[in-house]
Amino acid sequence: MKRTYILETLQLNTSHLRVLALLALLVLQPVTQAGPLQDHPGYWLGDMTLPNGRVLKIGAELFTRADGSAWASIASPDQGVYDVPVKTIQAEPGNTLVLDADVARLKLTWVQDHFQGEWTQGETPLLLELRQVDAFPMRSRPQTPQPPFPYKEEMLAIRSKDGVTLGATLTVPRAPARPNVVVLVAGSGPQTRHVNVSGHRKFDVLADHLARQGVAVLRYDKRGVARSTGDYYGHTLADLENDLAAAVQALAARKEFGRIGLVGHSEGSQIAAAVAARHPEAVDFIVSMAGVGLSGFDVMLLQDRQEAKDNGASPEEVERIMPYVRKYYETVLATPDGAPRIAALKAVYAALPPELQGLITKYKMNRWTLSPEFAANPSLRVLLASNPQRDWRKVRCPVLVLNGTLDHQVPAEENVAGILAALKEGGNTRGQSELLPSVNHPFQTAHTGAPDEYTKIDETMAPTVLQKVADFARKQP
Repeated sequence: MKRTYILETLQLNTSHLRVLALLALLVLQPVTQAGPLQDHPGYWLGDMTLPNGRVLKIGAELFTRADGSAWASIASPDQGVYDVPVKTIQAEPGNTLVLDADVARLKLTWVQDHFQGEWTQGETPLLLELRQVDAFPMRSRPQTPQPPFPYKEEMLAIRSKDGVTLGATLTVPRAPARPNVVVLVAGSGPQTRHVNVSGHRKFDVLADHLARQGVAVLRYDKRGVARSTGDYYGHTLADLENDLAAAVQALAARKEFGRIGLVGHSEGSQIAAAVAARHPEAVDFIVSMAGVGLSGFDVMLLQDRQEAKDNGASPEEVERIMPYVRKYYETVLATPDGAPRIAALKAVYAALPPELQGLITKYKMNRWTLSPEFAANPSLRVLLASNPQRDWRKVRCPVLVLNGTLDHQVPAEENVAGILAALKEGGNTRGQSELLPSVNHPFQTAHTGAPDEYTKIDETMAPTVLQKVADFARKQP
């Protein structure tokens, strides 16, 4: 549920899913005329030497979005990071483009048959030369679908409520004649329709399995990501709910499908519940995968408790740290304005005994959401105040709740109990759940469940999980 998408000296931290800061857009002139963006589509890749001598591959993809407009994204293949959203593109004289990816900028100047690049993150720009390649290098994973496929795929452009156009893929099996269909709803972060992390194309694997089992699948790029238009960095949860509702409406307009269901992972489960609560006539069933069933405040406390353990704190040290974490989040909720909030949080920390401050630093419990500067952003306060149980109480359709016992990000027992209790309180007796042993947050068969294990595991999604989702979706009458 927490999310991080921050390139720090080009070292992406993927061990946490932390809330993105909703930073203000830079006022730049958008690209509207013909130029390098339109004239040189495709994948461009180069080697960049860091100050420490390490060489890192950096890529830029220039493409056409679902609404026909030209756009770009950034990639760091060596780190397993692709489709980094570009929020603005500025055209400059001399066949030059400036891609602003919020935490860094990539300037591209066309020279004969390649781009001269200048990466700026901090004060010192780094130079590189980008040449065209057929595709970015990507780690091979055994479950990644390979052609030929026993189903058809259709590229769609879906118009959301505020005019944003979502790029999507619809996968339709050859049989049955009128299959049930599901919309895959991604978790937090700038996810594409593939949900690609270190070569794990999670939604491709899930969609492939479902289609082979006779279930149609719609998956889409989040707004502002890949082929979808809009502003990723400035989106709200309501925007994501409207986007999902638009996807459901697009399917309902086609008469070739039976039941329409939602399969949401992590935050995607919360979005699915919200849409089902608001549009009960349009959603026939839900599969919640690693879904949240507690308030944002309670989930954050559980996550931080687990993080302290993962970082090496003893049980006694965890118990000493957690009252500070609770006080920290209570202060965020109690202080509406950003600047006073920073001051109040710093005062809370300053009042701690030096020994406790040392523990907090030692076990890295002063980063991301526990950093006062980060907490100045309103998104954290919104998350802490959120409570998906309100929506789960209003869900009337059948629900399958799946959570892994090794999930360190959305602790299974507490959140499953929260979802089931909310369904029952709302009078919905059609909820069922399963705690999956040895399964982590991304639904891989795991050893520890710690986030740093995700990329080390070759399995993209446990076969038993794939089959449970397929069976539930296919059998809805």
